[in-house]
Amino acid sequence: MNAKKAALVAAIAAAIFMILPLRSVVKSVKMKKHGILTEATVSDRNTRGKGLTRVTVTFNTSDGTEVTATTQKRNYVSKGDKVEIWYDKADPQKIDFGDTIGYNTKGVLVTGFISLICFYLFIRSFLKDSANKKLINKGMKIFAEYVSVDRNEKYRMGDKNPWVIKCRWTDNRTNKEYYFRSKDYTIDPSPYLAGRNHIDVYVDPGDPGKFYMDSSFMPEGNITMG
Repeated sequence: MNAKKAALVAAIAAAIFMILPLRSVVKSVKMKKHGILTEATVSDRNTRGKGLTRVTVTFNTSDGTEVTATTQKRNYVSKGDKVEIWYDKADPQKIDFGDTIGYNTKGVLVTGFISLICFYLFIRSFLKDSANKKLINKGMKIFAEYVSVDRNEKYRMGDKNPWVIKCRWTDNRTNKEYYFRSKDYTIDPSPYLAGRNHIDVYVDPGDPGKFYMDSSFMPEGNITMG
C-alpha cells in the first residue's frame, strides 16, 4: 500500500472511531438538556471489561415509579452512594450521570485530529501526484547528470537517515545550474542505478525549480517516505 492510500485508510478509520465517543457526547448533552434530574442510589458497579465502569442505580421517577438502570460513569462511586442522574421521562431506563462528556470529548478531539492530519497527508500526496502528472504531460524532459546517492540528514527513519538521489542540470537558455533531489528512500538506490550517468527529469519550462524525477527504475513497494 502506497503512502497516499495508507493516509486515506487511516483518515477513514480515525473518522469511524470518532463516531462512538461523538454519539456519547451528543447523547449526554441532550439528556442533560431535556432529561429530568433526580437523586439515585448506587446498587452495583461493574468494572469487568474495557472502558468506563458500568454503574447500576435505583431511583424513583416523578410519578413515584421505582426504576433500576445501568450506564457508564467516569467518577468513582461505591454501593450505597447517593448520586445525581438525568433520566428520559419517556423511557426512564435511559439515564446519564453527566460526567462522561469531558472524557468522550477528548476521544472525539484526538480521533478527529488524527483524521484531519491523515486527510491532509492524503490531499497533499494527491496534489503532488497531480502536479507530477502535469509535468510529465506538459513539462520539458531533460537529462540531468547523476551526481550521487547520499543520506538525507534532515530526517531519520529509526536509527538511520533515508537515502536520496542527487543530480544536476544546466539550463542552456540562462546558463543557470539546477540541482535536483529525489524522494526519500528507505533502501539504498545505488544498486538500481545500473551505471546511469543521467536521470530523466521533467521540469516546468518557466520555472525549472518545479520538477519531477523519473525514478521508475527503483523497485515497487513501500520504499519511500512520501
